[in-house]
Amino acid sequence: MWNRIGNKLRMLFLWLCALFLFRGWTVSAAVAESAENYEMGEEFEGGMEYGGEVRMFRFALSEKSHVTLYLTCNGRSCTGAIYNLAGQEVLRKEDLEFKANFFTGWSSAELSRTLALGTYYLEIENKGKWKWQKCRFSFRVQAERQIRLEKGVLESLESKASGQLAVSCRPVEEAIGYRIQYTQDEQFQKGVKMVYAKSPVEIIKDLAKGVRYYVKICPYTVYDDGTYVYGQNSFVKTEITKP
Repeated sequence: MWNRIGNKLRMLFLWLCALFLFRGWTVSAAVAESAENYEMGEEFEGGMEYGGEVRMFRFALSEKSHVTLYLTCNGRSCTGAIYNLAGQEVLRKEDLEFKANFFTGWSSAELSRTLALGTYYLEIENKGKWKWQKCRFSFRVQAERQIRLEKGVLESLESKASGQLAVSCRPVEEAIGYRIQYTQDEQFQKGVKMVYAKSPVEIIKDLAKGVRYYVKICPYTVYDDGTYVYGQNSFVKTEITKP
């Protein structure tokens, strides 16, 4: 008897799960049907007539990309999120931090994520407190090819002058510079200082004289939105500065 009851409960649970998935798929299909096509990089301006209204925009990525959403609205009356085809929120509205311009009355936010190739949906929602509250907004979605930098290679480390270190590393394609970290602590746990060099060769000055230093380098670049991209740190080299 108890076995029969258990089997029926399991069947009911599976039926409810299937119903939930079916309803979710129906909602996704409806969203895809009503979405407006959006051209990447385009500055779009629009509005919504009442609180709670939602507009959806469809865009596609041809390769894995660094994607940035720039969103502006009057007051704090709207928000945005990006979903993939499976309905997962890959850029969450909760992560958008709006900054208000008290002179214009508009607020703006930007947020970046790395997304795989595929089709995505941008949701813009009117968060007005009242049904009649209108919302004006503008947005732009910018995509840059994902950049992967090679591991840094510290080719030479010498002390050619008193209290100085000459650092030379292997050039890395697409890197705009090299982060040099140096310290007197072999474990890099304390006293770590950094220099951002624009070329593969750099002279570090004003160091303690006759002291052993540990050095490692890392290539880096910057996306258009200001996000830094780093390769891997090189192996550590050590050298004693000239007295």
